[in-house]
Amino acid sequence: MKKLLALSLAAAMLLAAGTVSAQEKPAPAPKDKGWWVGGELGFWHTNEDNLGTNSFVLSAETGYDFNKRWAIGVSIGYGLIAAETGFGDIERANIFVFNPYARWKYCNTGRVSLFLDGGIGVAGGDMDGFKIGIQPGLAVRVSKHVRFQAHLGFLGYCTNYFNDGVDGSEGFGLKFSSSDLKFGFYYTF
Repeated sequence: MKKLLALSLAAAMLLAAGTVSAQEKPAPAPKDKGWWVGGELGFWHTNEDNLGTNSFVLSAETGYDFNKRWAIGVSIGYGLIAAETGFGDIERANIFVFNPYARWKYCNTGRVSLFLDGGIGVAGGDMDGFKIGIQPGLAVRVSKHVRFQAHLGFLGYCTNYFNDGVDGSEGFGLKFSSSDLKFGFYYTF
Protein backbone atom coordinates (compact mmCIF):
# COMPACT_ATOMS: atom_id res chain seq x y z
CA MET A 1 0.00 0.00 0.00
CA LYS A 2 2.87 2.31 0.81
CA LYS A 3 4.43 1.50 -2.55
CA LEU A 4 1.18 2.33 -4.35
CA LEU A 5 0.86 5.62 -2.47
CA ALA A 6 4.50 6.55 -3.19
CA LEU A 7 4.08 5.60 -6.86
CA SER A 8 0.87 7.68 -7.12
CA LEU A 9 2.56 10.65 -5.44
CA ALA A 10 5.58 10.41 -7.79
CA ALA A 11 3.28 10.19 -10.85
CA ALA A 12 1.30 13.22 -9.66
CA MET A 13 4.50 15.22 -9.14
CA LEU A 14 5.81 14.29 -12.60
CA LEU A 15 2.48 15.19 -14.18
CA ALA A 16 2.39 18.54 -12.36
CA ALA A 17 6.00 19.29 -13.34
CA GLY A 18 5.25 18.46 -16.97
CA THR A 19 2.16 20.68 -16.95
CA VAL A 20 4.05 23.62 -15.46
CA SER A 21 6.94 23.33 -17.92
CA ALA A 22 4.57 22.97 -20.89
CA GLN A 23 2.81 26.25 -20.12
CA GLU A 24 4.14 29.12 -22.19
CA LYS A 25 4.89 32.44 -20.63
CA PRO A 26 2.62 35.16 -21.99
CA ALA A 27 4.26 37.87 -24.08
CA PRO A 28 5.01 40.97 -22.03
CA ALA A 29 2.44 43.70 -22.47
CA PRO A 30 3.51 47.01 -23.95
CA LYS A 31 4.49 49.66 -21.45
CA ASP A 32 1.92 52.31 -20.60
CA LYS A 33 4.53 55.03 -20.51
CA GLY A 34 7.75 55.79 -22.30
CA TRP A 35 9.35 57.46 -25.30
CA TRP A 36 8.64 56.76 -28.96
CA VAL A 37 10.12 57.90 -32.28
CA GLY A 38 8.93 57.54 -35.83
CA GLY A 39 7.58 59.45 -38.75
CA GLU A 40 4.80 59.86 -41.26
CA LEU A 41 4.49 60.01 -45.02
CA GLY A 42 1.68 61.49 -47.09
CA PHE A 43 1.12 62.00 -50.83
CA TRP A 44 -1.82 63.37 -52.79
CA HIS A 45 -2.44 64.04 -56.50
CA THR A 46 -5.31 66.10 -57.89
CA ASN A 47 -6.23 66.74 -61.49
CA GLU A 48 -8.53 69.67 -62.18
CA ASP A 49 -9.12 71.18 -65.63
CA ASN A 50 -6.33 68.91 -66.98
CA LEU A 51 -3.84 70.55 -64.58
CA GLY A 52 -2.18 68.27 -62.03
CA THR A 53 -1.07 69.12 -58.51
CA ASN A 54 1.05 66.84 -56.34
CA SER A 55 1.58 67.36 -52.63
CA PHE A 56 4.02 65.36 -50.54
CA VAL A 57 4.86 65.49 -46.83
CA LEU A 58 7.53 63.65 -44.82
CA SER A 59 7.87 64.22 -41.08
CA ALA A 60 9.90 62.91 -38.16
CA GLU A 61 8.12 62.61 -34.85
CA THR A 62 8.93 61.96 -31.21
CA GLY A 63 6.78 61.84 -28.11
CA TYR A 64 6.24 60.56 -24.61
CA ASP A 65 3.34 58.43 -23.30
CA PHE A 66 2.46 59.46 -19.74
CA ASN A 67 -0.05 56.63 -19.34
CA LYS A 68 -2.65 54.67 -21.35
CA ARG A 69 -4.63 57.84 -22.13
CA TRP A 70 -2.28 60.83 -22.48
CA ALA A 71 0.85 61.65 -24.46
CA ILE A 72 2.67 64.66 -25.86
CA GLY A 73 4.65 64.84 -29.05
CA VAL A 74 6.20 67.02 -31.70
CA SER A 75 6.44 66.55 -35.45
CA ILE A 76 8.98 68.31 -37.67
CA GLY A 77 8.65 67.84 -41.39
CA TYR A 78 9.10 68.86 -44.98
CA GLY A 79 6.41 69.31 -47.60
CA LEU A 80 6.43 69.94 -51.33
CA ILE A 81 3.64 71.14 -53.59
CA ALA A 82 4.18 70.93 -57.36
CA ALA A 83 1.38 72.40 -59.49
CA GLU A 84 1.10 72.60 -63.25
CA THR A 85 0.22 76.01 -64.65
CA GLY A 86 -1.82 76.58 -67.77
CA PHE A 87 1.34 77.38 -69.73
CA GLY A 88 3.15 74.05 -69.28
CA ASP A 89 5.27 75.28 -66.37
CA ILE A 90 5.35 73.76 -62.91
CA GLU A 91 5.25 75.92 -59.80
CA ARG A 92 6.87 74.44 -56.70
CA ALA A 93 6.53 75.37 -53.06
CA ASN A 94 8.89 74.00 -50.39
CA ILE A 95 7.41 74.07 -46.89
CA PHE A 96 8.82 73.20 -43.47
CA VAL A 97 6.35 72.35 -40.68
CA PHE A 98 6.55 72.25 -36.89
CA ASN A 99 3.62 70.67 -34.98
CA PRO A 100 3.62 70.22 -31.17
CA TYR A 101 0.55 68.42 -29.81
CA ALA A 102 -1.11 66.61 -26.92
CA ARG A 103 -2.62 63.18 -27.62
CA TRP A 104 -5.73 61.75 -25.95
CA LYS A 105 -6.21 58.00 -26.55
CA TYR A 106 -9.94 57.61 -26.00
CA CYS A 107 -10.24 53.97 -27.07
CA ASN A 108 -7.68 51.23 -26.34
CA THR A 109 -8.72 47.71 -27.36
CA GLY A 110 -5.83 45.28 -27.30
CA ARG A 111 -3.69 46.15 -30.29
CA VAL A 112 -5.77 49.06 -31.64
CA SER A 113 -5.99 52.62 -30.27
CA LEU A 114 -8.11 55.51 -31.46
CA PHE A 115 -6.81 58.96 -30.55
CA LEU A 116 -7.15 62.70 -31.03
CA ASP A 117 -4.10 64.96 -31.45
CA GLY A 118 -4.82 68.53 -30.36
CA GLY A 119 -2.21 71.13 -31.11
CA ILE A 120 -0.83 73.87 -33.26
CA GLY A 121 1.11 73.84 -36.50
CA VAL A 122 3.42 76.42 -38.00
CA ALA A 123 4.57 76.29 -41.64
CA GLY A 124 7.38 78.30 -43.20
CA GLY A 125 9.33 78.48 -46.43
CA ASP A 126 7.69 79.26 -49.75
CA MET A 127 4.34 79.26 -47.91
CA ASP A 128 3.84 80.56 -44.38
CA GLY A 129 0.87 79.39 -42.38
CA PHE A 130 -0.67 78.51 -39.05
CA LYS A 131 -3.21 75.98 -37.81
CA ILE A 132 -4.77 75.09 -34.49
CA GLY A 133 -7.13 72.18 -34.03
CA ILE A 134 -7.72 68.47 -33.58
CA GLN A 135 -6.60 65.62 -35.82
CA PRO A 136 -8.07 62.11 -35.38
CA GLY A 137 -5.90 59.02 -35.73
CA LEU A 138 -5.58 55.27 -35.39
CA ALA A 139 -2.63 53.23 -34.09
CA VAL A 140 -2.14 49.47 -34.50
CA ARG A 141 0.47 47.74 -32.32
CA VAL A 142 2.19 44.92 -34.22
CA SER A 143 4.69 44.02 -31.48
CA LYS A 144 5.82 45.21 -28.07
CA HIS A 145 7.87 48.03 -29.62
CA VAL A 146 6.42 48.61 -33.11
CA ARG A 147 3.18 50.25 -34.18
CA PHE A 148 1.71 51.63 -37.36
CA GLN A 149 -0.33 54.79 -37.26
CA ALA A 150 -2.57 56.84 -39.55
CA HIS A 151 -4.09 60.33 -39.38
CA LEU A 152 -7.13 61.44 -41.38
CA GLY A 153 -8.94 64.76 -41.19
CA PHE A 154 -8.74 68.01 -39.26
CA LEU A 155 -11.13 70.10 -37.15
CA GLY A 156 -10.02 73.63 -36.38
CA TYR A 157 -8.70 76.86 -37.83
CA CYS A 158 -6.15 77.19 -40.67
CA THR A 159 -4.64 80.12 -42.44
CA ASN A 160 -2.53 79.50 -45.54
CA TYR A 161 -1.34 76.18 -44.09
CA PHE A 162 0.32 73.43 -46.13
CA ASN A 163 -2.03 70.87 -47.71
CA ASP A 164 -4.98 73.21 -47.24
CA GLY A 165 -4.62 75.02 -50.54
CA VAL A 166 -2.02 77.11 -52.35
CA ASP A 167 -4.40 80.03 -52.71
CA GLY A 168 -3.78 81.54 -49.27
CA SER A 169 -7.06 80.31 -47.85
CA GLU A 170 -8.18 80.98 -44.30
CA GLY A 171 -11.01 79.31 -42.46
CA PHE A 172 -12.49 77.25 -39.67
CA GLY A 173 -14.23 73.93 -39.96
CA LEU A 174 -14.02 70.18 -40.45
CA LYS A 175 -11.90 68.79 -43.26
CA PHE A 176 -12.21 65.04 -43.75
CA SER A 177 -10.71 64.22 -47.14
CA SER A 178 -8.27 61.62 -48.35
CA SER A 179 -5.76 64.39 -49.11
CA ASP A 180 -5.19 64.56 -45.33
CA LEU A 181 -4.36 60.85 -45.04
CA LYS A 182 -0.86 60.16 -43.64
CA PHE A 183 0.70 56.83 -42.61
CA GLY A 184 3.39 56.39 -40.01
CA PHE A 185 5.70 53.86 -38.38
CA TYR A 186 6.71 54.19 -34.71
CA TYR A 187 9.15 52.50 -32.37
CA THR A 188 8.55 52.66 -28.60
CA PHE A 189 11.20 52.14 -25.96
